Amino acid sequence: MNVIKPSASMRLEPDEKENLETECLFGESVEILDTHDEWVFCKLLTDNYLGWIRKDCLGFLQNPTHRVLNLRTNIFSNKDIKSNCIHYLSLGSKIHIHKIEDDWATIFLSDRHDVKIAYVPNKHIVSIKHKVKDWVTVAEQFIGAPYKWGGRDTVGLDCSALLQLAYQTKGEILPRNTSDQVNLDKPYITIIDKLKRGCVIFWKGHVGIMVDRFNCIHANAYHMKTVTEPLIDIINRMDKNHQIVKMIDFN
Repeated sequence: MNVIKPSASMRLEPDEKENLETECLFGESVEILDTHDEWVFCKLLTDNYLGWIRKDCLGFLQNPTHRVLNLRTNIFSNKDIKSNCIHYLSLGSKIHIHKIEDDWATIFLSDRHDVKIAYVPNKHIVSIKHKVKDWVTVAEQFIGAPYKWGGRDTVGLDCSALLQLAYQTKGEILPRNTSDQVNLDKPYITIIDKLKRGCVIFWKGHVGIMVDRFNCIHANAYHMKTVTEPLIDIINRMDKNHQIVKMIDFN
């Protein structure tokens, strides 16, 4: 099945009061493993994350042909910027495009939507196989996006989601959490002066992306949003229990 809402909250237990584990984006596929009342326990096939999602967030969509590369876009009821917006779609959402005419792409929605055919701006989408050369530019689109623990939607996200969403545009899906991202088989940086754009800094429970030799972009609870700031400022804020764990070259 597929996520048919802009995003679906995935929780550890089938209860809205449970803390948010992650979010599943429109068009992503899940494998259902169990059910309980209005909830399903499932695996998000993008990154194999497990958790509970409400049943009403899921339906059947055609296989995706494109994905959203803009920070956020809207689904319109007609090929007209004045028409009604049915939903928004976050960066990373997957859609099936029926055809593209001029500035508009025609998409099919699920049987659970009131409208079965809708439209998105062609400028905001790319082929499902499209790869971005400078993936850090994607991370930079998120500057100003609110911080949200467990968030993976452009309305609010956390540090590891920022890395995962930005880097997948390069063609590689990373694990969801920093505890797994830090153990990826990629070249280590041992000298801080060797850092450059596309290097990634890991602290205990936190991750940031270098935009150049000196500045880092990260979604963080200190600013409660995604910001770019000098790496030295981040280091100076960290206490002795949260020093740099690893520096990795993601280029």
